[in-house]
Amino acid sequence: MRSSIPESPLTPAQVLRLTDAGGAQAAWITLLTTEHYNLQTKRAATISEANGRASVFIGAVSAGLIALGFHGGGHDRSASVTVFDVLVLTSLVFLGVVSFLRCLEIAIDDWEFAGRIAHLRAAYAQLVPELTVLLAASWGEEKLNMMLAGRWRPLRKMLSVAGSIAVITGVVLGSDVGVLLYGLHLQLYAAIGAGVVVGAVFITAAAHYQWARWCEASPAAEYPAA
Repeated sequence: MRSSIPESPLTPAQVLRLTDAGGAQAAWITLLTTEHYNLQTKRAATISEANGRASVFIGAVSAGLIALGFHGGGHDRSASVTVFDVLVLTSLVFLGVVSFLRCLEIAIDDWEFAGRIAHLRAAYAQLVPELTVLLAASWGEEKLNMMLAGRWRPLRKMLSVAGSIAVITGVVLGSDVGVLLYGLHLQLYAAIGAGVVVGAVFITAAAHYQWARWCEASPAAEYPAA
């Protein structure tokens, strides 16, 4: 007679044992290990893409700042300088926004892959009870994503690759607005103030958007409010 365990997010109420497979035990093991390997490969691909996009964005920002330095050095506040600066900064803002959105999607995909791997590890512990102690730390009380726990969850999200890109993009956007307003002969302090406000609004909006996407992707019941 099969034994039962309490229902949990990772393990079903009905426990399976490897002996239930009968002559298909080898097929069960092959299926689980193949799926585990595929999920690990997908996680590696998401991490690689996120790092690649972040590197491209940071490289573009560095090149853009160098270009602005060479072009603007020794020049007065002229229309040509303003147009060039705005074109460069606006292009960087666009690249930053799309990089932020894509890296956020990648992070959510990676989290989902990690959750599916945790389910497989729980299945290993069910099929072979002798492995329960060894695998319990990976699928039991341990949180799948520490960024989803704690009082500072929304701010902790900004520590991710997507969050870092959002902050840098906010700074670039604020600079873009400041340069444009200064080129339109607004006072320097007013242009800087407007740029700071716009950048802060963008970063705040990005933080809220990122948190909303994570809340949609993760079951609220598993991560109660602090």
